Amino acid sequence: MREEELEERDEKGYSVFDALSHVHAPPGGSLATPHSFVCMDGRTYWVKAQAQHGLAVELIAGRLAARVAAGPPARVIRVTAEATPSDNSATHLEGVNVGTEDVTGAINGKDLAAMNVTSVDPKQVDAEARARVVAYQTWVGVGDTQCMINLQNGVIVSIDHGELFSAVDRPTDPALTVVDLPGLPHNHGAESQLVAAACGQIESVSDDELLDAVACIPTGAQWRSERPRRLKIAQWLAHRRGKVREVLKGWK
Repeated sequence: MREEELEERDEKGYSVFDALSHVHAPPGGSLATPHSFVCMDGRTYWVKAQAQHGLAVELIAGRLAARVAAGPPARVIRVTAEATPSDNSATHLEGVNVGTEDVTGAINGKDLAAMNVTSVDPKQVDAEARARVVAYQTWVGVGDTQCMINLQNGVIVSIDHGELFSAVDRPTDPALTVVDLPGLPHNHGAESQLVAAACGQIESVSDDELLDAVACIPTGAQWRSERPRRLKIAQWLAHRRGKVREVLKGWK
């Protein structure tokens, strides 16, 4: 992967979806205070204007999570003053930011206790989905493991990726990363066929797709989207891509 290849992609420019109407204020507990908006594609996105290591990180991680079926997609979202509520609670989101598609019916795993859910039934948790999340979070090096879970169908997805890619100057090998939920066995989803399928999804992401994932991103201090940094992220992920399968063999 070369910088010239990334520059060629960047020249196409980024796509932006306009927010049309405000839906919800943040549920609480998030440094970024995201709000949800219905956008021009008819879908609802949780929009944030800051992330620990830049909005580019959230966008790249969301693109890749969607590619391997481990999380909702992220897109560039433009919020105008007209789309924000009259109480001025979302004025900090005016401008071009990142939005992650809302996962209908799902709640953050860390909020289960507040709902008096002290334990989830393993039989009601989608083991295939958990395997995908474990493989994805292992690949991208998640430190703050978070997930959303739909208590109706048991599907788990990876979310909130703003702390990723803080150190990509040199290649590092992946380490097993398992997102926990109360009452769920550590090895739920570790069946060999599920792990093989999840790792296959990651291994199928080509170098061209990695470059696409880090390309066409807005600029600005809040984005931290300098081209050399984005190229390093793609190269760092490429190094780790083929190593996830061996790591997940130790998931027991």
